[in-house]
Amino acid sequence: MSQADDPGHPAGPDGSASAGDHAFAGGPAGGSAPPRGGRNLTLAVGSAVLFAVLFLVSAFVNAWAMLAFVAAIEVIAILEVDAALRTADGRPPTTAVLLTGIPMLAAAYVYGPAGQLTALVAMVLGVVVWALASRRDPAPLRSAGGALLIGMWVPYLASFLGLLLRRPGGEWFIIITVALTAASDIAAYAVGSRIGRRKLAPAISPGKTWEGAAGGLVAAMLVAGIAAPLLVDDVSLGLAIALGALVALVAVAGDLAESAVKRSLGIKDLGRLLPGHGGMMDRVDAMLFTLPVAHLVLLAGGL
Repeated sequence: MSQADDPGHPAGPDGSASAGDHAFAGGPAGGSAPPRGGRNLTLAVGSAVLFAVLFLVSAFVNAWAMLAFVAAIEVIAILEVDAALRTADGRPPTTAVLLTGIPMLAAAYVYGPAGQLTALVAMVLGVVVWALASRRDPAPLRSAGGALLIGMWVPYLASFLGLLLRRPGGEWFIIITVALTAASDIAAYAVGSRIGRRKLAPAISPGKTWEGAAGGLVAAMLVAGIAAPLLVDDVSLGLAIALGALVALVAVAGDLAESAVKRSLGIKDLGRLLPGHGGMMDRVDAMLFTLPVAHLVLLAGGL
């Protein structure tokens, strides 16, 4: 997710998003892609490639390497959201989230849904107790609410990667899910920047269009229908297409959720870690939503 959907990046004079827009941006009247001013395209592409290479390397080393890689991403994302909430005078007990939420990923991988649920309960209790025990916090319930937002948004949703990974050949399910999320995003930008006209959610993210979302949906279904049955023997064509469709739809929801948080806080980005992409959350917002959906779709398909 890029910066154009945020309050600091207004729409252009033709009603389309400004430079550096997100994948669903509506382009100018002439139909050409919007300029990328304000965003270093070389750095954007380079950081995306580096991120992808590190992800693939971790996927094929072993399961624990992937879990460690994802846990590191979680820590960065948690700290980004914490910093964003503090701009609005929030005081979430984020240390409690780090101590109790990060192990949820490994618990889901080792013990399955029971381990995930146990870790989730531990995180909720840990956050609430930590917040209430603080004597210097004038609004402990508000702080606990902020920390629970962080915990449910980042470590809980990310823990579904552990459930995907514990399946036989689980690394392929994760790679497919990430690839479908990326394919949807890329296709949505390609379509939305050229023919996007009707705004998808103007109050939250004025750059996104229905045309772009439809392009992302079609692309994800095509990629899933072709690639998933080839990479995993047990995935039928129908299940693959359903997976692609739901991943594309939920990826939009993940993007909009982050845009809504940033808009409510009045900030442009949740961080500046990745050149050309903003923070880590700007890179993984959609994936946090697509991982649970992939797990549930595969579960419904008997996998």
